[in-house]
This record gives sequence, C-alpha cells and structure tokens, in this order.
Amino acid sequence: MDEKYTALVENVKQLLSEGSTEALTNLVDSLHPADVVDILELLDDSARSAFFHAIPAGKAADIIQELDPEDQTEVIRMMGSARSSEILREMDSDDAADLIGDLPEAKAETLLDLMDSEGDDVRELLRYDEDSSGGIMATEYVTVNMEWTVEKTLAELRHLAPEAETVYYIYVVDADERLVGVLSLRDLVIADLKRKISSIMSRNVLAVPVEADQEEAAQLFKKYRYLALPVVDNDNRLAGIITADDILDVVEEEATEDIQKIAGTMPLDRPYFATSIKELWRSRVVWLMVLFLAESITGKILQNFSTAMQSVIELTFFIPLLIDCGGNAGSQAASVVIRGLAVRDIRMRDVWSVFVREFTLGIALGLTMSGIAFLRAWRVGGNPIIGVIVCTSVLMIVTVATIVGSMLPIAATALHLDPAVMSAPLITTVVDGTGLMIYFSIARTLLKL
Repeated sequence: MDEKYTALVENVKQLLSEGSTEALTNLVDSLHPADVVDILELLDDSARSAFFHAIPAGKAADIIQELDPEDQTEVIRMMGSARSSEILREMDSDDAADLIGDLPEAKAETLLDLMDSEGDDVRELLRYDEDSSGGIMATEYVTVNMEWTVEKTLAELRHLAPEAETVYYIYVVDADERLVGVLSLRDLVIADLKRKISSIMSRNVLAVPVEADQEEAAQLFKKYRYLALPVVDNDNRLAGIITADDILDVVEEEATEDIQKIAGTMPLDRPYFATSIKELWRSRVVWLMVLFLAESITGKILQNFSTAMQSVIELTFFIPLLIDCGGNAGSQAASVVIRGLAVRDIRMRDVWSVFVREFTLGIALGLTMSGIAFLRAWRVGGNPIIGVIVCTSVLMIVTVATIVGSMLPIAATALHLDPAVMSAPLITTVVDGTGLMIYFSIARTLLKL
C-alpha cells in the first residue's frame, strides 16, 4: 500500500472517530468509488459499518456497486434493514437485483418490501434467469414519444436523465410501449429544435429478447460496438437495457466458467474463498471419477499388450513420452477450437475446413517431433527398429490427437452441449487409450510379436 492510501485510511479513521460526517462526505466525493473500495479493505467491520451509515445513501450505493458480491452481502448484513433498503433504492436496478438475489429469502423479502416501488422493479428482474438478457438488464432508461419535438425531448431529458443508467441512446416507443426507433444523444443535440423525433430517429433498432442467453448479448456488443442494447419482450415492448459495464461482467464470468470446464471442474457460482470445501469437492469429484473410470480402459489396453511388453521390455520406456505428446497435442487443438467457437470465429459450417487444417497441422507437428523421437529411441533402446516404432507412433499419435482435440468440441456444439465440456482432461484420456493402441499395434507388426 503506497503512502497515498495509507494517509487516506488514517484520515477516514480520524473522521469517523470525530463524527465529522460532512468532511467524510467531501473526502468521498473527491475519490473514485473504486479507490474508496481499496480504503475499505483496510478498515475493520465496525469502521465499515460506521462509514456506510455516515455517507449519503447515493454515494454508498455507488461504492457498494464496486464491491465483490460476497463483500456486498457482508455490508448488507452489517447494516440494519432500514439503512440497507435506503441504499438499495439508490442502486441501479440490475445491481440491486444481483445483490438481493444472493441474500436469504426472508432477508430479501424484507428489503424488497422496504424499497417500495423500486422493490417492485427488482422483483420483476428477479423473475428472469440470472444468465439471460432479462437477468442482467436494468430498468432505468430514457424513452420518448415519436411525435415529440426535439425541444420538448431536451426539456424532458433534463428531468429523466438523472434517474437513467445511460443517456447515450434514447429509445422511441409508441403508445403501447413498443420499441419503434432509437437516436443518439448527439443526434438529438445537433437537430433543429422544431423537428419531430420521428424525422431524426433510426427505425432500424437492434434489440435482444429478454429470454436470450447473456452470451448472445455479449456477442452483439462485440459485433456492433454499442454502449447499450435494448431488451424487449415477445411483443417488442421495451423491458430494459443492457450496458457495456454489464457485458464486461458477463465476459469475465463466461471466461471463468470456460476455464473451469476446460480444467475438468464444474463451474463455481462464487469466488474461490467464498466457496466451501464441500462445494469445491462436489465441483471436482464428478469429472475426476469419470476420468478415473475412463483411464481404466488404458489399463485394459496395457493388459492386452502385456506379452509384447514382456518380450521387448524397451517398449515400456517410451509409454510416458508417447502419452504426453499425444495429450499435449490434443489439448492444444481443443483449446484453439473451443476459443474459436466461443468468439464465433469457427462455425459449424467450417467443420471440414477445420478438419483439413488440423490434419495437415498434425502431420507437420508429428514429423517435426518424430525425427527427435527416432534418435532418442534408437539410443535408449539400442535397436533401430525400436526407433522406427517410436517415431512412427509419434507421427500417428500426434496427428490423431490433433484431429480428436479439434473435432470433439465441434461435435459437442452439434449436440447442443457446451464445447468447453470437451475439456483437456477428457481429450487426454481419449488420446491416451488411442495412443497406446497405435503404439503397440505398430510394435507388434514390426517386431512380429
């Protein structure tokens, strides 16, 4: 912690002890909420509680929105229901819904009742699946009537903007609240004051359905570079908006989930230290047991080729080498293809192109490694035939592993499964068994065992 933060922490502690509410508020006003979070991490629970009771509810809401989910619920736990509901009313509806959704049901209902009309908005958001567009949207947005003039709209905007999450885009609705157009704040500011909104709005409005997966919304943000995206119901009525900061959270969440799946664990809903040992055990044990049982196939293959291993003991020296190079090649291919599928760089229609590219790449990689494998096997095994067996096996195993690693995620996508489920451990297990069969089949053929 640098001297700047050390001084700020001491200043906050002193102001709290003196009860200098106004001075504390002025200090908070001069700092970004994210910087205040860093200061709060160095305060004990009683000081944090006193801090959030001392500052205005609006400022407290801005700061709480910067906290990690488990820290948010801890702050709500420390404060009474009255103060908590006051702060929640000042939060953006989507952030308030996320926070309340993590609370025990009884506590959540108490707070929602105390939040009055804002509580009704949050209840509406909690109806949607948390991974859907409806689950991440906010209900604070600006709508105008297409028959309004620019002058009237600007006047209304001065009243509406303070409550909106963003005013970069202004949405135009008809009498039934159906979305009919959109215009940017820039378009509005430069337009003639007497013109009607219908004459300057764009009728080509891109919207996302409330039930659409949040990842679909993230793809639209990436493709069109929007700052906000409207969310509509089945009747094209505007239900809310998703902003860029919401999508940043989605992208981080989806990336974390994919990494966990690729590693062969079930995705965790909460941060590592907020997850119990029991939950961590449950997230890992299923895949470990599946892979454990799958690896028994490898043992069966070794048992079937035990005669060959006993006849030429040198063959056993290279089993780890072959298994590792196959698993590594398969994992590399899978990681590239899974990422390509996730960012829509690879689509189902590209399956043949991917196969050809990975087949060619597998041969190139196998040839590169097989020369070194031949020299090592000849030197260790003392027989050029052993060198030929090993180098041929490396070529075939790396090629097959590369194809398997690239095709399994695509197959999962075709079956409407998450391609990340075709994780590196699963591919390694499949390649292990296949690689051993290739190795001992070549050995038995060349050595006439």
